Amino acid sequence: MSKFTVLLVFPAVLIVIAQGTWIFLDARKRGEKYYWLWGLLGLIQFPSSLIIYLLVMGITHEKCKYCGKGIKKGGRLCPYCGNKLRESCPNCGIKIEKDWKFCPECNNSLKEKQV
Repeated sequence: MSKFTVLLVFPAVLIVIAQGTWIFLDARKRGEKYYWLWGLLGLIQFPSSLIIYLLVMGITHEKCKYCGKGIKKGGRLCPYCGNKLRESCPNCGIKIEKDWKFCPECNNSLKEKQV
């Protein structure tokens, strides 16, 4: 191998390994079940696997405000710590604001009944 080839291949290999490692660690931190599979995907190609990972995780996940683990967006309870993530109507279950007196979906009275 020529020096020119080594100078091109070595940094590319380092970038792909760094990408796979970062994706692996981030997926594990977010509480993903198959974090190792995400890490393997990161070793395949730069930057398309990173873009796919960021799109999927950004759309479907958020962090629990109590324990910091990765959870699916829109959930009412954190599956890890059990804390309530958002207020919901006890009758129909839609997301409600704390100062509402009636549910806009089912017209249920929310006074002193908020869950």
